[in-house]
Amino acid sequence: MILTVTANPSIDVTLTVDTLVVGEVNRATSVRRDPAGKGVNVSRALALNGVATTAILPADAVNGYELERMLAAHSITSVSTIIAQAIRTNITVVDGLGTTKLNEPGPQVSATELARLTALITEQLKLGPEWLVGSGSLPPGIPNHFYSDLAELAASFGVPFAVDTSGEALEVTAASGTATLMKPNLEELEELSGRVLATVGDVVDAARHFLTLQGSAMLVSLDADGALLVSENDFWWAGSEPVTPVSTVGAGDSALAGYLSVTDGTFPARLSAAVAWGAAAVQLPGSQAPSPADIHPETVRLIETPPLTTPLGELTLWLQARP
Repeated sequence: MILTVTANPSIDVTLTVDTLVVGEVNRATSVRRDPAGKGVNVSRALALNGVATTAILPADAVNGYELERMLAAHSITSVSTIIAQAIRTNITVVDGLGTTKLNEPGPQVSATELARLTALITEQLKLGPEWLVGSGSLPPGIPNHFYSDLAELAASFGVPFAVDTSGEALEVTAASGTATLMKPNLEELEELSGRVLATVGDVVDAARHFLTLQGSAMLVSLDADGALLVSENDFWWAGSEPVTPVSTVGAGDSALAGYLSVTDGTFPARLSAAVAWGAAAVQLPGSQAPSPADIHPETVRLIETPPLTTPLGELTLWLQARP
């Protein structure tokens, strides 16, 4: 069982248009609504691939109720605490030039509501999950140390903690040294490190600065250039054969789900699964999660300890050397 915590869940509305023209009336050619928020997306991907998961979230009586109903319709288990303000509705517009997102900040969460959410997470940890995952932005009222607090709470139950967030919440969590796995993308790691990361060695050095917990690792997404996985003593790169992206929304969440799905595997096996699931997700509309039929691990190439001087933009050249 993998528990996911989504402090700032949402209902994602994806509109597809031929060409987005700012300041004009745009007619959508298709519309889809998905239960979302990064932790919710992780649970969706896990459940679709037969991995037991429970999504933990705050939910109001209107949007939150609808989100939980949507999850139940997809046979995804969720548990929630009631909050007064409505959860977010996020808008994604997809056209021929790419993806444009409009995200609400989320509801104001009171101290009492946060205490109830923490108590619910504690009750779920007593069930002995394989992982606790804290994922996504934090709404107003939830402090930036929320994820580091969750990591310490998980550790008290002997449960590893994975975090995928950004900004000050990532900075506080990384500095605390409490996470078993951190999953920033390259831009987020550069912001965390305060410098440009141009080579494999740059990423490895930056990641290891924050790997103070024994057995911890950092999974760094490089978008079309695959991903680097850095542990205390080793590092690996994996990439997928080029694909035509339909939507990048939720692809990182699917990658994290792929990593966590390999429950008894090695670091390289986890990295390969992460890249395969992420590559599958970008070929699907909206924030749709990939099913087993969408995931093609045979398209992934994994390299142990690629040269530290390799520029990140050249990593995909390794795919051309596939046997």
